[in-house]
Formats: sequence, structure tokens, C-alpha cells
Amino acid sequence: SDQYSLYFAGSTTLFNALLMKCLEREVMALCRYTACRNTPPRFVALVPQEEEVDEQKVQIAPPGFHIIFLPYADDKRNVDFTEKVPASREQVDKMKEIIQKLRFKYRTDSFENPVLQQHFRNLEALALAMMEPEQAEDLTSENYWWV
Repeated sequence: SDQYSLYFAGSTTLFNALLMKCLEREVMALCRYTACRNTPPRFVALVPQEEEVDEQKVQIAPPGFHIIFLPYADDKRNVDFTEKVPASREQVDKMKEIIQKLRFKYRTDSFENPVLQQHFRNLEALALAMMEPEQAEDLTSENYWWV
């Protein structure tokens, strides 16, 4: 299982050296990224991020890189806008009303983890010798919100 290890001797030192040099020179790295075997490589930009700490020396943002996937030439297109059509006051008010209805106080305990709920249902079906477990309802799915 050592062949699948993500750690290589000296990789942390190399990572830190690359990060420090990119921050020092205010540059980003252009790389070829392959997520896993049998997937085509993508060009990415590694944008360095310096560690941020507050007054009490508590880390706010860790040091590292942001991976920005760069578009292919055919991903870009030019759109010709012939005329600008301003929204009427009524349209603006209606959109404000719609956006206001979309806002809610987010609480993590308001939503169940659908994967965990399905796991519990599978265990329940196994314990009760049921033929098939009940399907957990995914309240986080976009399909649920549009029903």
C-alpha cells in the first residue's frame, strides 16, 4: 500500500519552498493537473496564499495554494450585445421580492446529512431483515427545492 501513499520524502519542504518563493516574487505557478488516472490533464494556476493570523496569533487562513482551473480556448466565446435593455422599476422590485424569499437563517442542524441518513436506513433494513431499505429524502438536493 506504500505505492498509493501521497507522502514523498521532502515533499513538505518542496511545497513550503515553492509557496515562499511564489509569495516573495508575487507570482503564481502554471501547472498541468491530473486528478486521477485515466482522466485528461487540465491546466491550472496555483495562486499562493499567505497565512493570516489575528491579534491573538490565531490562524484565520492557512498558508497554501488555490487551484484555479484555466479554460480551454473553446470554453471562451465572445457575445455581442446589441443593445442594453434596462429593467423597469416593477421588474427590479419583483426580483428584490424573490431574492428576499430565498434568504433564510442557515442552521446546520436544520438539514440532515442525506448520506448518513441513507446509511442509517440501510442498517435498519439489515437489522429488521427488510428486503429493501427506505430511501432517505435529500432536503439539500436542488430537485427538492424546485418541487
